[in-house]
Amino acid sequence: MTDHRKGVLMLLATSLIWGAGFVAAEYALLSGLKPHTIMALRFTIGALAIGAIYHKRLRGAGLGVARRGLSAGVLLFFAFYTQILGQELISVAATAFLTSTNVVMIPFILWALERRRPAGRVFLLSALTLTGVAFLSFSGGGGMGFGLGELLVLLCALLFAGHIVFLGRYCLLDDPARITFWQLAGAAATALLVLFFRGEAATPAQWGHGIWPAVYLGFFSTCLCYYLQTAGQRYVPPAQAGIIMSMEAVFGTVFSLLLGLEIMRPGMAMGGGLIILSLVLMERGAGKRAIPIK
Repeated sequence: MTDHRKGVLMLLATSLIWGAGFVAAEYALLSGLKPHTIMALRFTIGALAIGAIYHKRLRGAGLGVARRGLSAGVLLFFAFYTQILGQELISVAATAFLTSTNVVMIPFILWALERRRPAGRVFLLSALTLTGVAFLSFSGGGGMGFGLGELLVLLCALLFAGHIVFLGRYCLLDDPARITFWQLAGAAATALLVLFFRGEAATPAQWGHGIWPAVYLGFFSTCLCYYLQTAGQRYVPPAQAGIIMSMEAVFGTVFSLLLGLEIMRPGMAMGGGLIILSLVLMERGAGKRAIPIK
């Protein structure tokens, strides 16, 4: 198996777990837990888990690794924070669609940073992916306006795009365990700070209903997924990584259907098919990276 293919599989696994995590986040919100509390739980559990698993590999990490990881963590926290604040104001479908606009933002961010226009196929496949997400999100005929909720989720998409580009450009040669620990530690510290100033006490009933979705988000959607993403992006360019991770929308829809949170709507199959087609076309022309894992 080539390094590139290994990276693609890591990012696909990330998308699968995130798809289930989207459902977990919805359950956590429905429990009555506030966004500040969910974020603090998610990132604190994730940082402690990765630290416990890889404590030996974390020894002797240089200041540069810590600085890059903490910077990625701050981006990560505000991406999720603006997303969950927006999701309280707008529908799940609108949140999923607007978050996925990060796939078309990534090539433009890279263009601005590298002063080099990405290949035309990158823009084409990004637009095709976004079209697929639109079919998944709005095939039921619901509309979407534009207010504070939409603005917050668009900001979240920009931050997610920035996070993907940051990992791809500045953390390429770092040990995935070290960079994952420091970015989750940075996100956790930021989340705890926000919780201290803005958090509200949760009731026992809210804890009882919301703790397990939060634990899932911490261990799987955060600890495991950000290790897989960091490792996988060593072999997959940022623009292609964004297309692969948009499969989160497909997996999230499948899990929602299986759990009865959504009903099958016309266009869902079309939307999923377009996203998968984008992934297949991206793979056929993808370049390869040959960077050894430390």
